[in-house]
Amino acid sequence: MVVVHFRLTEAGRVEIEIPKVERLEDVLEKCAAKAKIQLGGIIAVRNGSVIQKSDLVGNGDEIDIFPAISGG
Repeated sequence: MVVVHFRLTEAGRVEIEIPKVERLEDVLEKCAAKAKIQLGGIIAVRNGSVIQKSDLVGNGDEIDIFPAISGG
């Protein structure tokens, strides 16, 4: 099971089972659909390190997703 925590949103925690490792981008699409949210720019963190949408994730991973916020 992959656990995705959508931080700073009302979506909260989403869990999905995946049969094999997948790209974070694909997992996020499934989690966003399950949470009924649309993703914009994000920052993904696994075990304290920022990861990219092309990185592989698998069962047992917990990913924190933060909206990318910019200001001036």
